[in-house]
Amino acid sequence: MLHYGMFTFSLATLTNDEQRAEWLPRALNCSILGTYAQTEMGHGTYIRRLETTATYDPKTKEFTLHSPTLTSYKWWPGNLGHTVNYAIVMAQLFSLGENHGIQPFIVQLRDEETHKPMRGITIGDIGNKVGFGTVNNGYLAFSNVKVPLKN
Repeated sequence: MLHYGMFTFSLATLTNDEQRAEWLPRALNCSILGTYAQTEMGHGTYIRRLETTATYDPKTKEFTLHSPTLTSYKWWPGNLGHTVNYAIVMAQLFSLGENHGIQPFIVQLRDEETHKPMRGITIGDIGNKVGFGTVNNGYLAFSNVKVPLKN
């Protein structure tokens, strides 16, 4: 399952001590389920061309994640279509008008109780595909989704 692969690996390697202490135990005991969302519809895994943005606001200490185009939709993450409620999302970080390159963000996608998408999240299954038919690969887009600095 991708959750125990890329998601927990990303939590273990792309986070600081405080983030690991908060998120890794929850992921390892499956109280949250996650995926890794990098690939975009228009650019595949060419990471320098990713269009998803994360704009930091120093006043609120929040990032705003946004998918500005159809080609910026995250495409293909495993178990995203129906299962996961969190993702490590790779996005272009902007702060004070400057691009700081690709950074990972821990983003809640679905409510932990109702499993409904969070505000500003567009999410679903990509449908039938050749191979890996049992994996609910999905798509994901953000419409000005707020993410706290700690994530």
